Amino acid sequence: KGAYWDAEIKRAQQDGLDGYPVYTRKVYTDVAYLACARRLLADRDAVYPQFATHNAHTLAAVMTMAGVDWRPGDYEFQCLHGMGEGLYDQIVGHPEHHRLVRIYAPVGSHQTLLAYLVRRLLENGANSSFVNRIVDERVPVAELIADPVEQAAALGGSPHPRIPLPRALYGDERANAVGLDLASEQERRQIAHALADSRQRNYLARADGPTPTIGTRLAVTSPADADDVVGHVAEAGEADVAAALDRAAAAAAAWAARPAAERCACLMNAADLIEAEARPLVALAVREAGKSWANALAEVREAVDFCRYYAARARAFDAASHPALGPVACISPWNFPLAIFCGQVAAALAAGNPVLAKPAEQTPLIAAEAVRLLHRAGIPAEILQLLPGRGETVGAALVADPRVRGVLFTGSTEVARLINRRLAERGGDVPLIAETGGQNAMIVDSTALPEQVVADVLASSFDSAGQRCSALRVLCLQQEIADEVLLMLCGALDELRIGDPADVRTDVGPVIDDEARDGLERHVAAMRALGARVTRRSLPEACRKGSFVAPTIIELKRFAQLAREQFGPILHVLRFAADELDPLVAHINATGYGLTMGVHSRIDETVARVVAKAKVGNLYVNRNLIGAVVGVQPFGGEGLSGTGPKAGGPLYLHRLLRNSPGPVLADGARTVSPASAQPALAALLAWLDTRGRAGLDGDALARLRDAADVATAANLSGRSLALPGPTGEDNRLGFVPRGLLAGVAANRAGLVQQLIVALTSGNRLLLPDCAEADALLAELPTEVRDRVCSAADWFEQSFAALLFDGSDADADDWRRRLAEREGPLVPLLRASPHYAMSRLVHERTLSINTTAAGGNASLMAMSA
Repeated sequence: KGAYWDAEIKRAQQDGLDGYPVYTRKVYTDVAYLACARRLLADRDAVYPQFATHNAHTLAAVMTMAGVDWRPGDYEFQCLHGMGEGLYDQIVGHPEHHRLVRIYAPVGSHQTLLAYLVRRLLENGANSSFVNRIVDERVPVAELIADPVEQAAALGGSPHPRIPLPRALYGDERANAVGLDLASEQERRQIAHALADSRQRNYLARADGPTPTIGTRLAVTSPADADDVVGHVAEAGEADVAAALDRAAAAAAAWAARPAAERCACLMNAADLIEAEARPLVALAVREAGKSWANALAEVREAVDFCRYYAARARAFDAASHPALGPVACISPWNFPLAIFCGQVAAALAAGNPVLAKPAEQTPLIAAEAVRLLHRAGIPAEILQLLPGRGETVGAALVADPRVRGVLFTGSTEVARLINRRLAERGGDVPLIAETGGQNAMIVDSTALPEQVVADVLASSFDSAGQRCSALRVLCLQQEIADEVLLMLCGALDELRIGDPADVRTDVGPVIDDEARDGLERHVAAMRALGARVTRRSLPEACRKGSFVAPTIIELKRFAQLAREQFGPILHVLRFAADELDPLVAHINATGYGLTMGVHSRIDETVARVVAKAKVGNLYVNRNLIGAVVGVQPFGGEGLSGTGPKAGGPLYLHRLLRNSPGPVLADGARTVSPASAQPALAALLAWLDTRGRAGLDGDALARLRDAADVATAANLSGRSLALPGPTGEDNRLGFVPRGLLAGVAANRAGLVQQLIVALTSGNRLLLPDCAEADALLAELPTEVRDRVCSAADWFEQSFAALLFDGSDADADDWRRRLAEREGPLVPLLRASPHYAMSRLVHERTLSINTTAAGGNASLMAMSA
């Protein structure tokens, strides 16, 4: 009765369905089982009933319903090998109660059977299981033989109180986005109608405003079929951008002063409207972005989640304590043209900022539809303005204009660096939140289940035609399991259906355009020329009119062969020896990217080693790497993969404020790893109260003590936050030190404050080799000196942030110098009067599939 019950519960929660396809109380299942048994027994002339059970009450009920006139061939019972002897010894061969019993015995190796056997143990060990309860001496016999029909009637059909409906997954904070059941023939028919309707519409994206420039209208074609004109775009001109900036600047104060609850109500309305328009939006995403039905639906649901999440988070904001930045430019990508577009826009609006939204050149139409719905939801036209166009024109004009007080960007590392340099040239502190790509790896050891690995690799590498920031690029297989996994993977590759995403059966659609396709084909050709083994699917004839790339597997000899991210359906495979795990993680870290990573292993120690050493924003254990859910798996990387904070996480909105009291973490936040610098911090504060007082006046000492108190209260380093989500997962957001910080200060007090915040957050501090720093270092306690150093070439070293105490002009000069560096984007942080402690940590999301061993123990353990 319990087989895959937990999987059905999880699937319904993940898909946002109206309810569950299974009962949430065991007693209801028992009654349904008996009802089905009665029906089968009534039709024994047409069927041969077989009843698999270890439940004595169920067995007795079946025998009673069947009557005493039993003959072989009427029906039979079944039991698992080794589990039914106590019950069925009383049936088989009994002079009055004899019935046939078939023993169900799984046969195979431990690799094949382990997950199955674990699932059986979980099901039969569940609190509500008869097998579990009959050996529990505390359970009275009367309770064991209670009539399930009477019990069900007493409950009145009420669901299990500890299993919320899918829509209520996130409690009172917000509703889960509604899903569509693509397994339903009726639902598929409605989406097919929406696709047909979309072909009759003439979609148009143009600049918002009273008098937009009417320039040349460019055709927007489907990447799956160059002959399919989805709509047209009139790109914004210089006058459009200038007029939009004027309107945004003029309206900024009024929007910022509007109560946060009103702003957030507009976003909640927008979420409802997007849900109501889900099918037309799915159809548009399929045609304009080449997304499969499932991917397009997930995109719509993510957009809804973003609107609700940021609205819920910003409700308590106050204009005095949470002042807005001003106009914000949102530059979104084509691979998530609705979800990321809405996520950027919703966050900026919730924080009280007007938005100038520049969608990707390839996908302006769905962005225009989103803006239309946001306006209908109550967002004023001058507060949200669409500016379709090219990055080098519209995007560059927005970034260069001093009225733009913040930039949200998702795209390539190279473009993020150009934006950062342009903002630095402008001067001042202009927040840039950049989410860029990754060289994402999955590490699979010899204990992993090959079937599960292959399923997760297929999804991670080829879903969305590999066009996700989080997609798997390098599969690292332990040598002992590599041949088996590769054989299965190549076989599974042949089963993928490639073609028109308008066909619900399609697994892999096109890449976004011919330029992307040609670049990927050049990479495959280059790897072949280097002698790499390449396995590819052939493309069907129907793909010739679109920008298709065949799913490809390339076997590497070493990690260094892969120079840059390949943004498409190409998976690289690397073998490693068991004793090479630590060097392998080091190689992955050395790429400089830090977006996602996966590990498949049934050894907790191996998982813990990878988690401890991996420098990535999102780490997934025994599951795929894709589909991060807003508020459940906050998403974003570090190093070359982005600046942080994470989208869909608790820090994001606070970066869109002029200053902030800091995030309020949920009550579930706890310290899991105290900062390693705590002894040094205690020594520093003790020194400050004694010998460190020399050279500091009373006001400076008071300010430093206050800085220490504020830093301690606001410190996030070493804390972990349990996140809500579907059953069968453990999702946590942790905060870890950034590592090495650099410090530049005009005086001794400034240097000491930088030491305080660095040590409080568990970081180390690098100072310029100068007289002031050398004098301070000579006086510090030994514990402190171990975590701080000075160097003449300090600026050439790799550090994660620059703490600066000095003039505005000098700050601007340092920003420009930092922007010219290669490598990750390094922020300059100033105390005003305190440093933002949330910017001295990296956010790390850990998502563990707790059912990987065979079942959901926590769900099974719930009492009925």
